[in-house]
Amino acid sequence: MATARAKPKRATEPDQGSSHSGRLLLRMPPSLHAELAEAADREGQSLNAYITGVLADRNGAGPPPEPRAPSRVLRTAVIVDLALVAIAAIVAIALLVVAWP
Repeated sequence: MATARAKPKRATEPDQGSSHSGRLLLRMPPSLHAELAEAADREGQSLNAYITGVLADRNGAGPPPEPRAPSRVLRTAVIVDLALVAIAAIVAIALLVVAWP
């Protein structure tokens, strides 16, 4: 009677063209592990999802930052600038009309 050989289990194959499996064993101090676990709980996420999101944000691979609204000072400066340009244009046209022979 032949003995059946068990096939070794293979880890999931990485994506084609990638040499990274997406798995990472990381050692950290227990205090950091606890802080991350608490932060993940506060966010309502698994520890894995939380750490992945933090790393992606830190690495620039996360979602794009929210666009900031222009400041009130900048908006006021642009309006004043446009008003000054309009006044300068009116003065320039008036001088051309007066100087026209």
